[in-house]
Formats: sequence, structure tokens, C-alpha cells
Amino acid sequence: MKKTAIALLLGVALVSCKNNGKKAAENPKDSTSTSQVEPPKVNGSVGTTAIDWESIPEAKEIGNFPFFKPSREFKILDEKAGLSEVFENEKLENYTGKDIYTTEGKLGVLVFENVDGQRFSQRFFDQNISDFLTSIDAKQLYNGDYPANETANEAIRKKLKENQWNGKHRTIGLSDDEPFTVYAFRNNGKNYIVNIQTNSAQGYIFIMELKA
Repeated sequence: MKKTAIALLLGVALVSCKNNGKKAAENPKDSTSTSQVEPPKVNGSVGTTAIDWESIPEAKEIGNFPFFKPSREFKILDEKAGLSEVFENEKLENYTGKDIYTTEGKLGVLVFENVDGQRFSQRFFDQNISDFLTSIDAKQLYNGDYPANETANEAIRKKLKENQWNGKHRTIGLSDDEPFTVYAFRNNGKNYIVNIQTNSAQGYIFIMELKA
């Protein structure tokens, strides 16, 4: 595979011959994906989804956790060791489109803004995140709206509401009024889950390194 540099958002030294994007619309509710996969089969109540990690691609030559780095157009707020917030032992509820996959491990949060007070480009951010994750063959588990506020989704919404954490600089979590995307990949013998969400002002990456 020919090695190229991802020169826009991500300063990751990565080799890739793939550059399929997923989001082409300015409005995230109109976004689509070229790498959408069927959500894992579930059997039972909330929290029973399982992932066959042997089927998840291995990402190579992507650097170290948390893997995502900004280019000159963006900055990570309150950045320390590449993260805005870090939680060494946490739980993350991951929506698969039908159910919840619960993970535990080291959770890193990256909050992106444009530099110099410029208007945050949501479409630009989404496109480059998608290009990067597609290039490393990360498996997309979900891409779409937050589950609607209706009886059928009550249990799932309750679990997703648990994705709130009190950090050193902010209380942060998955918003219930914006679409989001969930990916999985492996690297150097470890498993990773990524939740991505953006709005008109900021981009958020929640990445968990699962406990062995």
C-alpha cells in the first residue's frame, strides 16, 4: 500500500490507498456514508450486543493512542498528551443501530475547534475524520441520528445518557440532539472503539482503549 500523508485535519503518519469520504452535506442530519455496514446482530435486551473482534481490521502504522492529531486549521482544547480529557478507568455505551455494546477501559476525549476564532467547518472536519478511519479500514458500527425520544427507544436512550463524564476542564458527553458515528478497530494487540460527534462549533472524538 502506497504511503501518503493525510494533510488536512489529521497529522498522523499513515499509509493509505483509500480515500473514500462519508459526509458530503453541511447539515449533519443529511450526511451519508460510503462505508456503512450492517449493525451487529443482537439477541435480547439492551447491553447484549457482542462484537467479534477477530473480524475487526488491524490498523497499522498509525502512531500511538489517541491516534488523532489536528492540522493547522484546528486545535485541541486544553490539550495534554494529545487529549482534552482522559479517564483511565471508565465505561462507554456504544450504540450499534439496534442495541448497546458496553465497553470498559481508558477513555480519551478530544475537543476540536478552529484556530484563531475562525468559524468551525463541520463538513471539513467530518470528511477528514471519515477519510482517516476509512483509510485504516476501521469498521463502522453505526452512523446516524441519536435514537428518537419514543417508547421503543427508552431503554437505549437511558443507557446512552450514561455517556457523561466530569473531567478536569469540563463535563462532557454524547449529545442527544446531534447525529454521531461509531467505529471499531484494532492496533498493536489492543481493541479500540471510537464515537464521533460534531456540531456547528466543535468536533468531539471519544476513543476508548478496551481493557484486555
